[in-house]
Amino acid sequence: MNSLEILAPAGSMDALIAAVRCGADAVYLGQKSFSARKNSKNFDETSLKEAVLYAHERGVAIHQALNIVVFDHERDELKRCIETALNAGIDAFIVQDMGVVSILRQMAPTVALHASTQMAIHSVNGVKMAEEMGFSRVVLARELSKKEIANIRSHTDLELEVFVHGAHCMSVSGQCYLSAVIGGKSGNRGQCAQPCRLPFSTGGKNEYALSLKDLSLFPRIEELKALGVQSLKIEGRAKRPEYVAAAVTACRQALNGEPYDLRRLEAVFSRDGFTSAYFDGNLTKDMFGVRRKEDVLSTEGALKELSLLYHKEVPLVPLTLAYSFSENEGTLTLSDGVHTVVKTVPLEKDGKTPLLEGRIRENGGKLGGTPYYAASVTVERPELAFLPLSGINALRREGIKALSTIRTERPSPPSGTFPAISSGVLPSASSPARYGKIPSLALVSKEAEAFFQRLILPARELLSLPSISEKITAFLPPFLFRGEEEALSLLKQLADKGLTSLYCDGLHHLSLAKKAGLSAIGSPFFNITNSFSAKEAARLGLTELTLSFEGKWKALMEIQSPIPAGVLVYGFLRVMALRSCPMRARKGCSQCRHLLVDRKGVSFPLFCDETKTAFLYNSLPLWMGEQKERKPGFSFFLFDFSLESKEEIKEVMDCFLKGKKLSRPTTKGLYYRGVEGE
Repeated sequence: MNSLEILAPAGSMDALIAAVRCGADAVYLGQKSFSARKNSKNFDETSLKEAVLYAHERGVAIHQALNIVVFDHERDELKRCIETALNAGIDAFIVQDMGVVSILRQMAPTVALHASTQMAIHSVNGVKMAEEMGFSRVVLARELSKKEIANIRSHTDLELEVFVHGAHCMSVSGQCYLSAVIGGKSGNRGQCAQPCRLPFSTGGKNEYALSLKDLSLFPRIEELKALGVQSLKIEGRAKRPEYVAAAVTACRQALNGEPYDLRRLEAVFSRDGFTSAYFDGNLTKDMFGVRRKEDVLSTEGALKELSLLYHKEVPLVPLTLAYSFSENEGTLTLSDGVHTVVKTVPLEKDGKTPLLEGRIRENGGKLGGTPYYAASVTVERPELAFLPLSGINALRREGIKALSTIRTERPSPPSGTFPAISSGVLPSASSPARYGKIPSLALVSKEAEAFFQRLILPARELLSLPSISEKITAFLPPFLFRGEEEALSLLKQLADKGLTSLYCDGLHHLSLAKKAGLSAIGSPFFNITNSFSAKEAARLGLTELTLSFEGKWKALMEIQSPIPAGVLVYGFLRVMALRSCPMRARKGCSQCRHLLVDRKGVSFPLFCDETKTAFLYNSLPLWMGEQKERKPGFSFFLFDFSLESKEEIKEVMDCFLKGKKLSRPTTKGLYYRGVEGE
């Protein structure tokens, strides 16, 4: 195998065969459940075993995507899914949910764990936390530049997997809730309906402001080699086998330093061409694109040609075949470099003449119709080869059969058990505490200081305070593609002023909090939807956590958490995190607040922070502050202000105290309707 792994997608057995025959080193796939591509055919228990046997015989690894968030009521189904994978003999799990990670550590301690791109790991500190969780590999966020990947590589020994071809999600993976909020189809549950591919306008006509061209880094393979990444990942589990064949073939050719057919790649699937903008750090309007009529017509014409890439068995595994003869028997020693088998056959001397060495080499090396080819064929003492050619053929067939059996043997599944849910910390009998996240010190009124038991305020602005009370928690920009060292320095300065806690949007923040000696309060963007995740979050160092707003209210109340757990009750939900701001790409950076308008005329606020990461918000604020919503079960209520004026913040506090509706339209979000498939 090359030092760089080609990792191909397979949403069906046909796609897996295409990937293997065209030169993939590993294939990632999903079962019918708990996979982030519900629209693919995917694999049941029988077809998964068939897929693993087929791949392993040909020297190809199987990585199973188990990369969605899970709810407590799905425990039994999750257990069956994991057991099915282990019995089939898969080589690695790709995981998003922290609770699933903890379960796999117990059930399958010898199987490799890969941190899914859905975990939004984009920095050195995020990778360090993944290592602490037990991951051996991280699938890096697609938004990283070459320089940023190099920086991560210089700080970790974990394997790094990088997307090199396929569709770009507009949002940082795992941080997109647009499909869930609009139609209940959550990307974190594998059911994204891709509303971002529909028209969104920044002010012009017929704009697709949230649709990016597909990624292709095949021309940059040498640079990726130099970066020291381990795996080149091709996106496309929902795409047809011809796409997989074309992409894997091109990747293999590029890796071998050979020219590849760009026209064929564009024909099988593209959105107005390809882009390498993130890798180059060149985020302009040229990276945006849509799938046009001519792209579709081009694909239809290319499918027949592409099917020829994988229509027959391809010899992939080199073998050494050593024939030797003694006084009484002929022996074949067959090896793939790892496994060796020995087969013998009795000789027939009576009236026979020995076979010529050339005939033994010729017939003994015929491996057509198998996944193998003869790298070398040697013959020792051919003058004693008293047997017919059929004897040589039988030796070869029996040797291949025995070797294939060994190569496809499934190891005994790990003997770990599925953990039980431990009892959690019950909220106090009094009303949940009120936490207010406010984007500026200038918006903090005396009423807010009295209303909130905890104020979550921007870290940089806290430097202006002579001292910081224990009531105040700092927050950093949600994403730190760069500048983690400066952020840590800032937190240490604030700690000297009395800061005791940090509001964390992800693993990278949690790592910084621990390094600065601060307690860590998790935001909803940890996507915690089950009791196992709450326990793992506590083990990693969170001292409090906010549960995901993609869970149902009643189910969230029943989550067992060893640390205080709260829930979001007010705020414009952040439905996308965008490193490529559509407004900046079209009109440049000026004001940092804009509106994107969808095809139905609904406006979605767009806000850019100090790191030039943009955030798209839902059109209506979430509101769960009416009296009927105040049920026991949570340690705190989080009010997340982002776009509000001082007066609007005051109205929220007043209405909450009175237990009534706000004067403007609001939404209950997903707390009652839930996400599809919950």
